[in-house]
Amino acid sequence: MKVEKIDHVHAYVEDLDGAAQLFGALFGSEFGPAFEATVVGCKNCMHPRLKMELMEITDPNGLAAKAMADRKEGYIWISLKVPNIKEAIAEMESRGMKLWHYYEIGKMKEADFKPDKTFGMIIELCEYPGDDPMLAAMGGELVMRAYD
Repeated sequence: MKVEKIDHVHAYVEDLDGAAQLFGALFGSEFGPAFEATVVGCKNCMHPRLKMELMEITDPNGLAAKAMADRKEGYIWISLKVPNIKEAIAEMESRGMKLWHYYEIGKMKEADFKPDKTFGMIIELCEYPGDDPMLAAMGGELVMRAYD
């Protein structure tokens, strides 16, 4: 599978504001503003330079809470930018990994794979034009599919 780059990593935290403040001070620069991802039940913020995304559960019944069930705070998710998400999904599935969620927002596409075959790490594939996934997603309507 061709991977263009590690796009970003996700860390699950129970206190988004506290974590952003601590890590921002340690890294010598601030995280971007927090944003609600109500469709999955979490609040996130991204460090623009280090490509680290912090995530806090806001809906105990949402998709994010289900993904984090029985998990502790820490790095749990890695996002890989790929040039062709359909080909990358096919390769992941050919290796026995199960597609969990698929999203399209504007010109950004994302696919998340269950962590049971990847040593506990959730792998997210993303495809978008240019260098900024947020710009690619802007103005788009969320289309999401969840898989068992």
